[in-house]
Amino acid sequence: MGHYYTQRPDVKSDRRELHFSFRGRDFSFMSDRGVFAKDGVDEATAFLLETLEVGNAKNALDLGTGYGVIGIALAVTYGLDVTMTDVNERALYLAEENASHNNVDVRVVKSDGFEALEGEQFDLIVTNPPIRIGKARLHALIKGAKRHLSTEGSLWLVVHKKHGAPSMHRFLEQYYETEEVKKHKGFRVYKATPLKTDA
Repeated sequence: MGHYYTQRPDVKSDRRELHFSFRGRDFSFMSDRGVFAKDGVDEATAFLLETLEVGNAKNALDLGTGYGVIGIALAVTYGLDVTMTDVNERALYLAEENASHNNVDVRVVKSDGFEALEGEQFDLIVTNPPIRIGKARLHALIKGAKRHLSTEGSLWLVVHKKHGAPSMHRFLEQYYETEEVKKHKGFRVYKATPLKTDA
């Protein structure tokens, strides 16, 4: 089927070049079949980037990077030290290629969730989460982020109302101080900071 959340998509390659503008900068990305949003930067990702507040963050994790849009945009625009992860090997290859093409130095890591990031912490974890992996795996991913946030770190994510934004909000509140920062056409962007009393 070539799902974007599988390690090795089995669909035939069909590469294409995409263009994206953010904060007055123009980016170009190579995309391919078998990766998320292969035909163009999706509306949710663009909305998340526009809403995200970097603050005093020095580093960031782009969790489920796909072909690298969020991580590359953050590294180029804000000068952050960025790590980009995905389980999809085709996406990771594209992310590395796109970082080089956009003249930015980022770290690209193959990781199923946080498995390859043991002990690492980030000021920002940013994700357009893979809703289609199923609720149990999705919730484990979101809950697991709190172990990888620095003292003042925050998780930022975007979810559409029809994909369960209200239930995600309720789930987040079990583990995080949660703020719905902005909404637009059904999309909700959440900022989540780990509850200080939560073990």
